[in-house]
Amino acid sequence: MYCINCGNQISDDSNFCPECGAQQNVGTNNTQEGQYYYKQDYQNGNFTNNNYGYNNYNMPKQKSRLVAGLLQIFLGCCGAGRFYLGYTGMGLGQLFSNFLCGAGYIWAFIDGILILCGRVQTDARGIPLRD
Repeated sequence: MYCINCGNQISDDSNFCPECGAQQNVGTNNTQEGQYYYKQDYQNGNFTNNNYGYNNYNMPKQKSRLVAGLLQIFLGCCGAGRFYLGYTGMGLGQLFSNFLCGAGYIWAFIDGILILCGRVQTDARGIPLRD
């Protein structure tokens, strides 16, 4: 099988391309033209109908792990890395922790390192981060 995004050859049971991180499709839905289901939504020959309303022209974009980590290290006192990933609650927590106790810089720096090391693997929507 080949990746739908970059065209690299991948194994048939892959949900994501190891080269570009794109999520792979299984087939089309018969109820709506052009709407795709993801591989993890195809179980035992049946579609589980979890396509999240995305069709082939408005697929969500993957966020960059490098951008998120660097934002968190350099602008983490404002929660920039977490806001970029969509974790607004944690971003607000980091922003307000600087005003309340001043320890937000340490928290943000450690959080940025964890993002860069791969401890945070998805954004707030559950979409895997690309390297």
